[in-house]
Amino acid sequence: MKRARHRRTGARGFFLGFCFTLLWQAGWAVGALVLWRLHLWLGLPLYLSLIALGVWPLSALFATALIHWGTGRVDKPAPAQENRNPYSADSAGVFLGVANDAATGSPPSEEPVQTIVLVMRRRPVAQSLAQKLRDTPNLRLVFELSYANAEAAVRNHGADVALIEAAESGGLGGAECLALCVHLREEAPQCKLLLMCPEQDREVVARTVEAKRQGCIDDFVFYDATIDYLVSKLLSM
Repeated sequence: MKRARHRRTGARGFFLGFCFTLLWQAGWAVGALVLWRLHLWLGLPLYLSLIALGVWPLSALFATALIHWGTGRVDKPAPAQENRNPYSADSAGVFLGVANDAATGSPPSEEPVQTIVLVMRRRPVAQSLAQKLRDTPNLRLVFELSYANAEAAVRNHGADVALIEAAESGGLGGAECLALCVHLREEAPQCKLLLMCPEQDREVVARTVEAKRQGCIDDFVFYDATIDYLVSKLLSM
């Protein structure tokens, strides 16, 4: 029963991600329309327009399938191993709130612990956030470097908030990150999603604003946001 429900949920998430990626890559449809008009006006071969029209859904399908495969292959958690990542909040012993209470000898707080997962390539930013949030009570910070493990990190740690960075290099770009957010929204609806995107890319900003309007993400910040602003944003979600 659970497997059937998971398949239906996964199929719905795949379809939503495909639709979003299809809209993101709508430039292919515009190109096909331009080529068709040039065919009527200048006699260009019609197959050029048909090729552009065919590449549009195929490229969107490939990008969505790649993201779906990357997130689906980590459905089964790997065996527990020692975390030696120096930038991970867990490996540094930064179990904020409960760990600090134990270290100071005061009784642990009865309030629930809030978990924030950082899915990003900027290790210094993750480390700075860990330093800023170190003394925040009832807060746990988890750093995940691999975008393919984003869903597993959110699910296994029971994340309340996830900060997803649209990486400039070495990670997922704006379109892929937005598709990932759609998938996370479907798989972990209780998790608030905060997207970090480049302010110079007007197309990414426009898509991000539209994603927030549609409820795919809860909010977004730009790369040039200060650490203090990121902290206040994460704590207010």
